[in-house]
Parts: sequence; structure tokens; C-alpha cells
Amino acid sequence: MRALITSGGGAKGAFTVGALSYIIKQKAIGSFEVISGTSTGALIAALVAAGKIDVLETIYTSVPNNDAILRQQNVIANLRHNKPYFFDTAPLEGMIRTHVDKSAFDTIKASSTILLLTAISLQTGRITVFSNVALDSTKRYDVRLISTHKELLDALLASSNQAAFLPPVEISTAGKQEQFVDGGNREVIPAMAVLDLLPRPGELYVLSNNPKDIVLKEGLYTNIMDVLMRAISIFIQDVRENDKASIEQYRLTHGTTVHYIEPTRDLDPSYPTGLRFDPILMGIMMAEGEREAERVLGPPIGRTRHFAPEHFEGEVARDATSRQCRALTIAGARCKNNTNHANRLCHIHRDLA
Repeated sequence: MRALITSGGGAKGAFTVGALSYIIKQKAIGSFEVISGTSTGALIAALVAAGKIDVLETIYTSVPNNDAILRQQNVIANLRHNKPYFFDTAPLEGMIRTHVDKSAFDTIKASSTILLLTAISLQTGRITVFSNVALDSTKRYDVRLISTHKELLDALLASSNQAAFLPPVEISTAGKQEQFVDGGNREVIPAMAVLDLLPRPGELYVLSNNPKDIVLKEGLYTNIMDVLMRAISIFIQDVRENDKASIEQYRLTHGTTVHYIEPTRDLDPSYPTGLRFDPILMGIMMAEGEREAERVLGPPIGRTRHFAPEHFEGEVARDATSRQCRALTIAGARCKNNTNHANRLCHIHRDLA
């Protein structure tokens, strides 16, 4: 059995989309028996299960700005009127309804792929796994069956809505209202249910939008938002490390093949929540995801190399036929990638030009 796990990260999900584009199109891995996603990874998981990788590429490269996803609220007014969130998600809801339509739902329901979308119940504090097939709840998580298109949309919103930043999603079961928030609060890499389903041994693709280690910071923090963002980064890293430890223990015990594809740098250090939707940055993230997938999985079928061997912003060897890219990096420094004398820009910046 082949399983796919897609992690949270907001706009940084573009990295995962790039990696998936390479896996599906260049490595010809077109199907997974189990797909699990949380937060932005939930939307990615659902569209992969529906066979819409091209739609994913369009979504993660065509979002013009934050207003296309989130609507800024008056925080003071929301506090006064008991609205527990900073942003209204009406644009996000509209985007999800557009791309995860009834046809996509029907494809998912008819598929043999098991789709798992994770969220956290504010009432129970437990992980809830929304699934397109009937599964038993366990001591570690609850399971809710997705039977209708509306239930799929609710599950996607529940999994995606970051607590306090976005409104909790209310879902009624047997007349009882329950509020759900981003599954990344307890599983950044939603692996629990997957490991319960995966045969021994199996094959697991883990796509994460955060680097292996937390980025070190120098200097003192004097701004309240900077302190908050740093605390969120530390929290995300701690949850992520626990998730990976569980996967590693499973791998060592059962001999499962695990492919980890993760960035080599913090994709957006100023916004650990991933709530900055910049099409240029997201395009760069997607290119990095595609290239990192090649590094981990090898060259495309029938070719010896797809991308140049260097990493974005990395030092590379030079020879007489090459010169340095003329573009600037995200940090404003000169790009250190190589290109040939026929091009002013490296392959990444030519794609973004």
C-alpha cells in the first residue's frame, strides 16, 4: 500500500504542490491508497484524491494577494461582539466551493482511495479524522464519516481554520454543536490514522512545508507580534518533531519505506502561520518543492536530470560555460544559482519572470 501525508502551512503548501507535481507527472506515481492531510494539506489531499493536480498548481500560483483568501476584521469590534477570530474566511470558503465541487466529491466517493482530513474539536480537545470511508474511532482520535458534499466542505474548512486567526467551524452531530479548528494544533504531519491503516511494510510519502530543524534567531525580541510569531514557530516545530518521531518508530519497527520531502530552509520566517499569500513567493516555494522531490526520489522516468543540482540560494560550482544568475533572492541578495551564457536568469527565476 502506498500512502501520502500532506502537512499544514497555509501559503507554504505551494512547496507540497510542487513536490506532488514532480511525483505525479515526472515519477508517474498517479495514485495512493491512503491520503491524509491537515490545514492547507487537507485541501491538497482532497484535490489529489479527486485527480486535480493541475487545479492545485493553478490555485497555488494564481492567488493575487491575501484578500483573495482572507478578509481582515476589526479585532477590537470582534472582541466586543464575541467573534473569536482575526480574519473572515468567506473568500477561502468560496475558493474551496469552486474547486472542490460536487463532481470532485463524486470522484472521491467513487475512488478506492481512503481520504483522511484532520481537525481538532475545541470541545473535546481531541483529534477528529474526517474520512470518506467508515473507520472506528480509537483512544487517540475520533472519526467522522464524510457522506455528503457539504460534509466534505465542512471538513475542509474545519481542518484549515487556524484557531484565533480564523473562525472555528461549527458542525452539528445528532443535534449537538461542536467547533473545530486546524488539525495542526495536534498533528502538523497527520500520521496517526495512516499508520493504523498502513500494512507492514508499506510505502509512505511525507510532504512537509517546514524544514527539519527550527531556524536559529539572534537578537532580542521587542515587538509583541514578533514574540507571538516566534512562539508559534517553536510550537509548530515541537508538534512536527513528535509526529516525525512516531513515523520513525513505525518505520524502524515495521520496515516501512518512508520518503521525507521537506524544504531546506524556512519558507517564510516572518509568517510561520503561512498566512501571507504572495504569488511570487509561492511560485518560488513550488519550484523548491519540485526540485527537492527530485533530490529525494531521483530523476524523472526516462531522463537523467530534470533540475540543476544546486539548491535555491545555495553555493554552486562554476565552470567556463556558466555565469551567475542576475536575479535577487527573497532576502534581497544576489541569487547564487548558475545559468549558462545564453540566459541572464537561472531556471527558477526564468519560470517566475
